Amino acid sequence: MNIGIIVEQERDKAAYRELTRKIRDDVEHIPAEPCGNDAGVMEQFVGWLKHFQWHSEISVDKALVIRDSDCHDPLAWETKMEQIFMQSHFAPRFPVHFYATKCEVEAWLLADEEAINQVARSRGKWGAVSRVTVQLESLRNAKELFRRVLSKADLPADPKVYAEIASAVSLDRIAARCPYFQQFVDRVRAC
Repeated sequence: MNIGIIVEQERDKAAYRELTRKIRDDVEHIPAEPCGNDAGVMEQFVGWLKHFQWHSEISVDKALVIRDSDCHDPLAWETKMEQIFMQSHFAPRFPVHFYATKCEVEAWLLADEEAINQVARSRGKWGAVSRVTVQLESLRNAKELFRRVLSKADLPADPKVYAEIASAVSLDRIAARCPYFQQFVDRVRAC
């Protein structure tokens, strides 16, 4: 199974690749295309879907278009992406699923402080972080808080750290603290 993903930034690309692998153990390749930001996703995703169909070195079996909702109604953003897709009249040979995080992917990574601490220890860092006690799915500044938490653990906020934390995170902890995460799991498992 090869799943193409279209996301906002390089850090998102790193995190979503690892989370997708954790959800589905049959994934071989995850070609991923960052679009810069949420507006970039909305403007570029049809073009990247066409790229997956006609120009990608790796044939995709399904595609996920993912953006942050920035704490707005994720269903409204998912519907908007579907409308743009339908208006494009592009019919790829693979299914396409749309997902908007409830706020930001960093909220999911904040859900499991043990994963952050594990990555810090594996890098020889002595800083440890404690559990963030906020409603993660309504956290409007998840990126900022995540950077502060990483700083306490003496970790950079770069794509490699995002990938390592996403690889170490407990899916059950994310699901317990971020209920809309289940919609992402369902879309990854679909097809």
